Amino acid sequence: MSYTINYLKDKKIVQVEIKGRVNFNLARQYSVEAIKLAHEHNCKKYLIDHTKTSLEAGIYKIHTDGDALEQFGLKSSDKIAIVISSDGNDNHFSEITDSNVKWSNFKYFNTMEKAVSWLIRDA
Repeated sequence: MSYTINYLKDKKIVQVEIKGRVNFNLARQYSVEAIKLAHEHNCKKYLIDHTKTSLEAGIYKIHTDGDALEQFGLKSSDKIAIVISSDGNDNHFSEITDSNVKWSNFKYFNTMEKAVSWLIRDA
């Protein structure tokens, strides 16, 4: 498991790309680093790329639900796009998307293009 964090200056987005398996501590670690980088650039938009994450334990084990994000220091006022490899018809994909209703600026996507497009739209 590894991750990279970059600030996409042209889009004003902090991007986190995760590879392999994820556990709670790793998710907390990259979240804290992403928040620090975002603050350095006065940024509130995050793109979390789980397309290369192992989902053997299911979508619930990538620690991207609203409660986990709050524990990591992200705020409901932040705009967060999470991209996973899913066809969008997956029942778990729909369930977890619906479970984050209190996070109005939080969405799951199955393509990077859709996620970036949503993030750069004015909120």
